[in-house]
Formats: sequence, structure tokens, C-alpha cells
Amino acid sequence: MNKANRKLSAGDWISGRFSIVRPIGQGGMAYVYLAIDQTTNQQVAIKVMKDDLSNDQEFIKRFDTEAKAASSLDHPNIIKVLGYGQDGDLRYIVQEYVEGMTLKDLIREYGALDYQVAVPLAIQIGLALEHAHHRGVVHRDIKPQNILITRDRIAKVTDFGIARASNANTITLTSGVAYGSVHYFSPEQARGSLVGEQSDIYSLGILMYEMLTGKMPFDGETSVSVAIKHLQELPPVPSQLVPSIPVGLDQIVMKCIQKSTEKRYVDARELVDELDTFLIEPDGIYGVISGQAEWEGNTTAIGLQSHESNFGKLREVEKAISERRRLRTRDTAIMVAIIVISVAILITIFSLSWQKVSSSLTTKTAAEYQIANYIGQSYNDVSNSLDAVGVKYTVRYVSDPSVKEGFVIDQTPGEGVSIRPGSTIITLYVSGGQNLVTIPDYSNRTAAEAKAELEQMYGFKVDISYEYSDIIKENVIKTVPAAGQSVASGSAVTLVVSDGTPMVTMPTLIGMNLSTAQAEIVKNNLVNGPTTNINPIIDPATGQPVGFPLDQLFVISQSVGPGESIIAQSVIGITNGTQSDYVFHVGSYPPGYVPTETAPTIAAAPVA
Repeated sequence: MNKANRKLSAGDWISGRFSIVRPIGQGGMAYVYLAIDQTTNQQVAIKVMKDDLSNDQEFIKRFDTEAKAASSLDHPNIIKVLGYGQDGDLRYIVQEYVEGMTLKDLIREYGALDYQVAVPLAIQIGLALEHAHHRGVVHRDIKPQNILITRDRIAKVTDFGIARASNANTITLTSGVAYGSVHYFSPEQARGSLVGEQSDIYSLGILMYEMLTGKMPFDGETSVSVAIKHLQELPPVPSQLVPSIPVGLDQIVMKCIQKSTEKRYVDARELVDELDTFLIEPDGIYGVISGQAEWEGNTTAIGLQSHESNFGKLREVEKAISERRRLRTRDTAIMVAIIVISVAILITIFSLSWQKVSSSLTTKTAAEYQIANYIGQSYNDVSNSLDAVGVKYTVRYVSDPSVKEGFVIDQTPGEGVSIRPGSTIITLYVSGGQNLVTIPDYSNRTAAEAKAELEQMYGFKVDISYEYSDIIKENVIKTVPAAGQSVASGSAVTLVVSDGTPMVTMPTLIGMNLSTAQAEIVKNNLVNGPTTNINPIIDPATGQPVGFPLDQLFVISQSVGPGESIIAQSVIGITNGTQSDYVFHVGSYPPGYVPTETAPTIAAAPVA
């Protein structure tokens, strides 16, 4: 029966196997239905191509490409494609059914997400992209509408509707159409050029920006105006919109959305590793970009010859902007040349001097280690050999029933790469057999509850470590490995648990000299705040206060009273003055202070 001319309703059947329950959504290509697979009695999601596309060979080709590409992917952060087929004129894809909400809905509901929520979600999306990229699949349409968030805060990437094999020599789609959503697609997609893995990284960077700020980095009245911004502009860093965002996270996001692919992360693994490290050390330096981290707008577009007028507009605008920049720079070219020549001469002189100095020095570089082929070896054997030579490594478990549990099935970097021990981290992909478990998100749940579930339900060996946090005491801050990662049953999992907000007792600072008082503040896990001189002496010549050595100024009052219980790292203010000021306001000399002068005595008057 030809079902392609109508939407499906509850009770309709597909291929005599899938019974439609209700519609649950729709995208640009397809309607999505909740259905029951009568052979397994399981709920599934079925994506059915829209009626008006059923005769479009272009979209049929895309639809088939999605099915084939997505069915090759098997990862806990990717919606699993269970099968695909055709019933008359009706083309469909069967997927696992996941209860939850889209990331777009989450952002609409909560606005900007706290970075401690957004970063773990970004890590999970990055892991999904890494898995797809390793198998030659580029998503090309990463956006919050295509990310499902489960009740356990597990992110699952869906809709490979415009994915293609990344090793193809040309884009297989015609008409120069840059598939992807304009607010999230990359500059290379805006030009209709060939795209690769780093296009997905760009889109994930845009997505992280939106999660962290609740706003799109680029917006405009038309799709063309938004696309031009992708090509020509850089947005303000996220922390300009949300000041609580750490600088390191700013740097990671801005590296993802560089205009040049060469300035972005090399691959999803590099991005995930930096995000993992950021969660451990938020104050670190991240997102380092070699060269100038600003796109100059003169890259030559390659790839499709577009027949769409919008692409012609984009290229005309790019050309005009580049020409204006060229004219501006021409006027200062001579001056710049003079400066460059002068600097070059100075550098030459310096380098010659440095060569003489450096030739007298001996610098021993660390011995390089050549990475071997670990694939097919036992993880225990490989880890022991790497430990012996001081090479850092991390392990990722992968579900692969065809490989014996505990054996390496892939590695990054590959065989033959030379590294310095301690500088490069090798990633080992180890088979978890059929016993992989995805770690749930236990954030803000009690440690006792999480420990019991991990041990009794999943068979993990659980360790607990404590950190001070504003999260309720004895509640979970995070897990190591992070929520959403898949590890072998029986592995060790650490619950990082809140030890509550640390409190300290305010010390007595009154009477101390300013230098000693400031050291005492730091010693008690507090922060030095503003210091105010109670009676500054003004120099008539300059109109500025006269400075005194810190050991000649004494604390007269403090912003928090002695003996009060306060939160650690609170900022403490001090009012200070000279010894005379202290005596005047307190009524005595500072403790331990010995006057350097004595008051003059008055002789008794003679008795008449």
C-alpha cells in the first residue's frame, strides 16, 4: 500500500512489523514516530521520509546515505540505528527510542547552562564525533536540536541526515547546497566547499557558546547575513556575556570557532582531552592557537561551483571586504616595511649573539620514544610496558564482542610516531567485550546512594574522594571517569564527593603591623582585600598620600570581627594607620610596640 501520500496515525503498520503509537517530532527531511517492534515488543523511533521528498532523487540519496552511515556507528552517545527499509513508496529508518528532551529545549528552559553542566555534555558530544570520525563519517549538522538529553543527563547525537563518508573525493550532493543549519555551520559550509571533521568541531564550538551564554554567537535577519558573519567575524568571548565563565573555557570555545581549519583542534579527541583537563584544572591555559588567532578573510574557496544566488552574494561580499582591507593596508605598507626591516636587523644581531652563547651551553633533550603497534595486545601488558618507560596513556573502553575483552583494538597516535615521554598522552582503545556500562550522572545525588547503585547494579569498584564545594555536603560532585563514558563492568570508579563549604575562624588582626596581618590572612585561607589608611598624610608638593613601610602601619579595625566563623577564601578588608593613629583610635599602643621616643618631662616650679 502506498503510504507516502499521508502522515501515519496510531495503529498504522510499516512492513508488517512496526505498529505506530504516535508522532513524536519532525525534521527537515522526515516525520518521526514512536512505534512498537512486534518481533521484540520494544519501543522504537521510526523516521519516515516526508511526502514531498519521496520523488526527489537528491533527497532519496541523502536519506539512504544517512541510513547506511548511521548504521555503522555504535556508541553510547549516538542514537543507535537498528535498521532501515522501504514499504511501497515509504522509506524509513528504525532507531532506538530515547526518553528525554533535546538540548535546544534544555537551553530554552534554563537559559545559559552552568559550565559544570555544559562541559560534560560537550565532552559526550565530542566522544560521539570522535567515534563517527574514526569510521569516516562527518555529521555536518551538529546543533542542539540534534542532541537528545536523557533523564540521566546523557547526551545522544542523532540525525546523520547530511552525513557523508569523509574519505569521498567530492561532495556527492548537487546544486551547491551547503547542507547544515546556518546558525551552526562552518565557514567552509557557508562557501559550499568540501568539509571534514573540523567542520563538526566548529559546529560544536558554536553549540558550546550557546550552552554557556544562552545566546547565538552569530545572528541576523537573513540566512545570508548570518553566513557572512561565520565567514568574516569573531563573536565576543563567552565570559563577556557570562562573567563567571573561566578564561580557559573561553579559549577552548574560541579555538573551536576559528575561521581557518588549521587553527581549530586537530580532531575531536584533542578537544575532548582539553575539556577533560579543564574540568580538573579550570585555571589552566587552554585553546592555544599557533600564529595569529584571527582569520584574515582571504582564503580561496574550493569545492563546488555553486548555482545558488546566495552563494554568489557571499563570495561578492567576501571579495569586497578583502578589497577594502587591501586598500587600507596599502597606505601603511611602506611604514610597515621599514619597521619590519629594522626588527629583522635587530633579530639578526640578537640571533648571532645567542648562537655564540648557546654554543657554550649543553642542553640535554629528553630521549624520544617511538610508539609501537599495540593493537591486538593485552591492555595489562601494554600498560606495564608504557609505565616502565614513563609514557603517559589513557584508556577508552569500546564495545566490540568480536575482540577478546581487555585487548587493545585501536590507538592514537599510531605506530611509528616519535614522542617525548611525559609530553604526549597515548589513547588506548580497549575492548570491553559485551560488558560495557555507561556511567550515569550522579551529580547532586547522595554519595551513599550513588555508591550502592554503582556497586550493586553495575558491579563497579567504587572509591570516594572528597573536595570542598558549594554542593550539599555528602552529595556527588562528579565521577571519574566522567558521566556518559563507557567502561568495563568491574572497573574502578571514583566518586568525587562534596565535603561542604570550608569554614575558617577569623583571626585577630588588630594591633598587627600591616605586613604581618596580610600574611596572617593568607595563612588562614582567606583573601587580602582593600586596605584603607584612616588618616592619610598628604604631600603638599604632589597632592598624593605619603607612603609608609608596611611594618610602620598598624591594623586599627578589620571587616570581619575576630573569632567569627566565615567561608574560606572570603575577602578581608583592613583599616590601618600609623602608631599615633592607632593610639588615638584604640587608646593604647599596639601589642609589643616599644615607643622610640619618650614624652618630655616638665621641671617642678621652685617653691617660693
